[in-house]
Amino acid sequence: MAKPASTTPCGVTTPPAHFTHTEISRTFSRLIGSVSGYIEAERDIEDAASWDPAFLDWHRDAEGARSAVLSSIDHIRVSAAVRPEDLPLKRMALLLFALIETESSSEFLRLAACLDRHADLFSCLGTGLVARRVTQMLTAARLQVADLASLTALVDPLEIAVADSADDPVPVAA
Repeated sequence: MAKPASTTPCGVTTPPAHFTHTEISRTFSRLIGSVSGYIEAERDIEDAASWDPAFLDWHRDAEGARSAVLSSIDHIRVSAAVRPEDLPLKRMALLLFALIETESSSEFLRLAACLDRHADLFSCLGTGLVARRVTQMLTAARLQVADLASLTALVDPLEIAVADSADDPVPVAA
């Protein structure tokens, strides 16, 4: 739980001296590490002959990494927001869930575009200690969205090339 700001004898509120995690921010911080592990595991599979039985463990590793990500997101989903800065973290976690669960490249790219179209929902306004730390976490997650877009398991360049026509425009991968 977040440590409240202290009050001086004159009644003046002073901001906390250090960042204190809420359940959402603590889990989101772990989520960033889990997403990195998932991205790395998926990249390993992309670089290997995935049909070869020698790489079966790599597939299990990738599934385990994916499960860890989804488990963290589920924990964030059911956690209550304690402070306003928890809301963009929660939204970002839900967007990551949707991106990982997408069924098509075009759906992935449309969801990823939400980060720019609705930037205010995925940003933390303010200049205080908590806002700066949350902004750092959101920035790391934005970079991970770009890394997820580079995975052929989520964004197939061939699917984009076929779908990208005048009749069916699809956003270009970043």
